[in-house]
Amino acid sequence: MGKILVAEDSLIVNQHIKHALESGGHEVLSVYSGKEAVSVASQEFPDLILMDIMMETNSDGIDAAYEVKQKLDIPIIFLTALTDEPTIEKAKFSLPYGYVVKPFNEAELLSNIDVALYKAQAEKKIKENSELFQAIINSIDKAIFLLDETGNIKYTNSVAEGVTSRSFDQLMDRNINEILEFKDEDGGRHANIIGMEDATEMELILGNSEKVFGDFYSHKVSLDESYTLFFFKDITERVRIREANEDMKNRRLLSFIEGQEKERERIARDLHDGVGQIANMIKLAVKKGDTGDTLADMVDQFLDEMRKVTDGLLPTLLSDFPIDVCIKKIVDQANKSSNVRFEFQAEDLPDLDMKHKVNIYRITQENISNIIKHSKAKTASIQLYGFEKHLQMTIEDDGDGFEIGDYDKETSHHGIQNILFRAEVLNAECNIDSKKGSGTFISLKIPHEMSVKN
Repeated sequence: MGKILVAEDSLIVNQHIKHALESGGHEVLSVYSGKEAVSVASQEFPDLILMDIMMETNSDGIDAAYEVKQKLDIPIIFLTALTDEPTIEKAKFSLPYGYVVKPFNEAELLSNIDVALYKAQAEKKIKENSELFQAIINSIDKAIFLLDETGNIKYTNSVAEGVTSRSFDQLMDRNINEILEFKDEDGGRHANIIGMEDATEMELILGNSEKVFGDFYSHKVSLDESYTLFFFKDITERVRIREANEDMKNRRLLSFIEGQEKERERIARDLHDGVGQIANMIKLAVKKGDTGDTLADMVDQFLDEMRKVTDGLLPTLLSDFPIDVCIKKIVDQANKSSNVRFEFQAEDLPDLDMKHKVNIYRITQENISNIIKHSKAKTASIQLYGFEKHLQMTIEDDGDGFEIGDYDKETSHHGIQNILFRAEVLNAECNIDSKKGSGTFISLKIPHEMSVKN
């Protein structure tokens, strides 16, 4: 049973209908004009309205029904003594659930109402299911297009509207090839999307020439007709991040190579200016016939210079001592030769293979060099601790610092780039926290599965 609003300007007819409906178990509200019907319906929300077509004016009932339909979407059955075609055609615009022609019998009236209420409930359920389905479809992070056999768009979700920058109405019945154009990884364009095989990382060209990258695949659907579900996932941001990472990696590699070239230049200069000069002096001394202490001193100088050069290539310390002893030596040297006060702590370190020792040593060297040359720091600390499956290294100073975004945008930060590159070699997690005026903090989590424990 339902709540019925009766809109009939004849008091006798109105009360007759009310009595009949109440006898059928319905709750009844009575009004006597179209204006009243709209007002009461807005407050009471009846399940159905019985609306007399002719009230006060020739179109009062029809106008009221149209307003109710637009604002409240309440089902309406028209009461009418007129069955002329113009009146019926005008009444159709409010999408009535039926017509009851006066005079009517109570059984006919009740059966019309029962059918209308059942139909309204069924349509409400369908609408709720449709809204739920639409909400689910719109929650999917892929653009969805339902295409007919010729490629015309029959359905889309909100993501598709966002990708194409077109509304649902602008997409409906348009051919997909007019809306989207794809290019493969080699830059070749696909003129016809229909029939394309599933692919990944295709470049999408929109009508406004904007480039979007995405994965897509299609799926055949057989209903009364043959359709294709076309799915497209926008991965533009993922591609841009990957390209940025590749660019960063290339810059790090370039910086690392440039650093190696500078190291070669230094070694060549040291060989020429130091080792070469002493070798020439030894040669002249031998030609003169000098022997004894003078020649021995020259040989000692030669060996000392050679030791300096070879230590620059691969410190012999690394072959003979644990990594903490090697780092302690360069920290002591930095404290003697600079105005920065360095502190070093290390605990629970395992025996490391040469790959780990060399790269950790070079990372420490690079950081010490950066701090001394650029940071204007007064103090700095280096810590290296061993855990079951990783080493934790931190380097901190109280210097000027720098803006974090700068080092990954400019190739001038070779020191930072070299540190990041060596961190990649060690498969280490490297985090850099710095700000101008607030010093710099660098942490590395270095896995050591390849290390050899005692």
